[in-house]
Amino acid sequence: MKGIRIVDMTSVLSGPFCTWLLASLGADVIKVENPNGDLARTTPPFEDNVSLYFASLNRNKRSVKLDLKTEEGKEALHKLLATADVFVENMRPGVRDRLGCGDADLKRINPRLISASISGFGQTGSLSHRPAYDIVVQAMSGMMSINGELGGDPTRVGFSVGDIAAALFTTIGILQRLYERDAKGVGETSHLDVSMLACQWVCLENAFARYLNAGIVPGPIGSRHPSMAPFEPYPTADRDIVIGLGSDKDWPRFCEAIGYLELLKDPRFQGDEARLANRDDLDDVLGAHLKQHSSSHWTKILIDNGIPCSVVETIQTIADSPLSEEYAAFSTVTSNGRDMRFARNPVADRNFEESPAPELGQHTAEVLAELGYDTDAVAALSR
Repeated sequence: MKGIRIVDMTSVLSGPFCTWLLASLGADVIKVENPNGDLARTTPPFEDNVSLYFASLNRNKRSVKLDLKTEEGKEALHKLLATADVFVENMRPGVRDRLGCGDADLKRINPRLISASISGFGQTGSLSHRPAYDIVVQAMSGMMSINGELGGDPTRVGFSVGDIAAALFTTIGILQRLYERDAKGVGETSHLDVSMLACQWVCLENAFARYLNAGIVPGPIGSRHPSMAPFEPYPTADRDIVIGLGSDKDWPRFCEAIGYLELLKDPRFQGDEARLANRDDLDDVLGAHLKQHSSSHWTKILIDNGIPCSVVETIQTIADSPLSEEYAAFSTVTSNGRDMRFARNPVADRNFEESPAPELGQHTAEVLAELGYDTDAVAALSR
């Protein structure tokens, strides 16, 4: 994406994750912040007075500090947008209009500009005025209703899936519109309205498909699969392992691999539907059998027999594993003389060297000079 300039007026998670992805693909991302900076700069934990939350999400960007409550600040923003390919924001609906960045304004400022707005419930409609955080969207979308222990209370997914999903769909939408603009010659300003709520609904595709077409109301089932068994964690002599059988044809091979051919004769477990109906019994039988040996014993046998499985890893064990090096899971940036490691964009060039998240306003003078501001004007806007 070299040669693509993105003006980033996002904060916290959904927007910054989207623009970080684009920056890691080579785009020039200019983060426009108010004099107080992105709220994420104040989010703990901190290392060397730098928020790790902010540092992870804002790599590879340049920071420009502008007071958009002033006409001079708005004018500088508009000049910057005139040079950009993409404008991304996740402010409250209506704020961009007050900044002179509504659809009609952007068309006048830059007819080829692609703009994207991320919000909880979209830019229009009965819910658009409501504030939203990830947990609110997870609750409203139905996501929490299918997550949690079997028969237990609805539970938030353990990472901010509402924000991340919206960021991913926004990234896809931006890339699609850039393609249409450049490859197909479509040159009119395009606006992308992304709601976190709608993104969660599409992530729940299977749950909705079952309800809308078969009347099945999904509920929390722990780590189980709604249509397959065994397909969940099981205890061993030391650590839990996950076993996933994709179809009934795997069942005989699985029973043979674990040395439990008696299961093939048990009518409770003959066929997918029978195993699902008698899943509690199956869990008891398999759990008792698998506890006889270690996790490494079972995973080796299962892998050798083509059965999908894994030890249940932790963040620590993965970070310390040789696999993280093999898959280039993390990148290293140097900030204030200290190396910091973060998750890497898996579709970015492995040789792409990331730069650390910028200090507030670190690139204000540099970017304003690119826009043609002289030294005195830069000093006036940088106060």
